[in-house]
Amino acid sequence: MKRTMMVWIGVSLLCLCFIAAPAFFSSKNEPIQPTPSLKAVTASPPGSLDAYFPPKAKEPVFLLRMRGMAAPMSGIIVDLMENEPQNAIANFEKFKTQYQEVSKLVPEWTQEYSLDPVDGLGRALKTGNQEAVMKAYGQLDGVCTKCHLENMARVQQKYHWGNFYAIKTKDPVTQEGVDGIKLMQYLDSSLTGISVDLAEGQTENARKQLQAFKTRFQALKSVCEECHGADPVKYYVDESVQAQISGLEQTLSGPSPDSQKANSLVQGIGMESCFKCHLVHIPAALAQFPRASLNDK
Repeated sequence: MKRTMMVWIGVSLLCLCFIAAPAFFSSKNEPIQPTPSLKAVTASPPGSLDAYFPPKAKEPVFLLRMRGMAAPMSGIIVDLMENEPQNAIANFEKFKTQYQEVSKLVPEWTQEYSLDPVDGLGRALKTGNQEAVMKAYGQLDGVCTKCHLENMARVQQKYHWGNFYAIKTKDPVTQEGVDGIKLMQYLDSSLTGISVDLAEGQTENARKQLQAFKTRFQALKSVCEECHGADPVKYYVDESVQAQISGLEQTLSGPSPDSQKANSLVQGIGMESCFKCHLVHIPAALAQFPRASLNDK
């Protein structure tokens, strides 16, 4: 019982954090004052990167070039493990050529592409000393890792995620036009309301809350399609979650609903749909929220 309660509290707090996120930035729905560290995390990547991603480019050119650079870099290790030092050197030369080319694509990042660790790896490969090679490889890998830690997330958030705050839909219960945040707030209110009403002995109200949640959950599926397309979504709103909702409806349909079973199903929906979806989407959504204002400062 204690563990179940803690899980439910955790889900409720997560939903509360998502609902309160805009208010957290300020009571006027504006971002908090940026600090240098906050701006570094949330500021958009350099504008020159736009030329290498849709819609300006037909394909994600920069991503493809990074992958093209990664292949021979990994090939170095593959060849060394297969005891083919000459092939390792050949892959190194391919990597170095691509490294130098990619370093020129985004002028603001050119300084990130230090040649010293690259040349150090080249010298180590020529010696054939495995220990020296691995040490040099680790130093080069550190260059890549540092840049990725500082820039990869915000590049993905800008070019690979849709704009969460552009989502517009209609709440099927109130028939009002809402954004994605408002729909999530209503969903949480309906789901939480089931347990609240059951605890208060308001069984009929709990049934109404369930019907509101079901209707809004179907609306959520259509919102998902804005980014994911019409293909069936395999997680969060799939048949397994729908089955839990149906089970909850069946549990509440009798004259004396089993509140413990109902609460267990509510928690299951919260964990399998709400919580897991939030783990994937909230970091990007929250990172997007202050960006426009921060970039103007």
